[in-house]
Amino acid sequence: MFSVSNLSKSFGGLKALDKLDFSLSSGEVMGLIGPNGSGKTTTINVITGIFPVTDGTVKLNDQNLTNKRSDLVAKAGIARTFQNLRLFGRHTVRDNIRSSQTILCKSLISRLSAIPTAEERRLSQEADALLEQFQLQDLSRRTADSLSYGERKRLEMARALAMRPKVLLLDEPAAGMNPTELEWLAGTISHLRSTGLAIVLVEHHMKLVMRICDRITVLNFGGKIAEGTPDDVSRNEDVITAYLGEADDRD
Repeated sequence: MFSVSNLSKSFGGLKALDKLDFSLSSGEVMGLIGPNGSGKTTTINVITGIFPVTDGTVKLNDQNLTNKRSDLVAKAGIARTFQNLRLFGRHTVRDNIRSSQTILCKSLISRLSAIPTAEERRLSQEADALLEQFQLQDLSRRTADSLSYGERKRLEMARALAMRPKVLLLDEPAAGMNPTELEWLAGTISHLRSTGLAIVLVEHHMKLVMRICDRITVLNFGGKIAEGTPDDVSRNEDVITAYLGEADDRD
């Protein structure tokens, strides 16, 4: 079980998050939606240790991850993607994936050894499997900065999954994707859910959110204004007023 409780974050006099609560079980996809500036990316940044928490707790199972360093949060089982992609542009696609796996190495010796251990061989096989899953196998030797935007988005997700997370935080993965790529993304998220991965989806593409999320949490001005199934949220008057509007892309 992954949970945030009473999560608050202030930047000086600005309260970016105000007593946010939600929980997530294995194999569940939760949408986190709201207007620009409502606190969605701040939530991810606080969870993953980029910003310190002003108040509240972040827990994965029995482990308190509040204000832990980002690398420790990742080692505990929480991985993320970024709205503004953070790839190693001059490194190959495969090396980008392999770089994420360094947190899984047990010691400095295993990281530096020229002779691969059994675990190292498993990690290499997992990297190859991710290249295939994310349709990057034919691009594995190309540098990340030579890829199209859609290909880089797929690589960003593959890098996050290379860390063997229990919880995956996706920050606007559909941005800039064409209809074919969006269909692939929906199928991929559904497949990841079936493996038991818990997923938080921050997204403005409402057709995607309504299609694949089990539950949706809606933020406005840093606070939660609604939570429920896609049907419940789509009919909530506060959500329609604050975000969805009378004409949206739900259908």
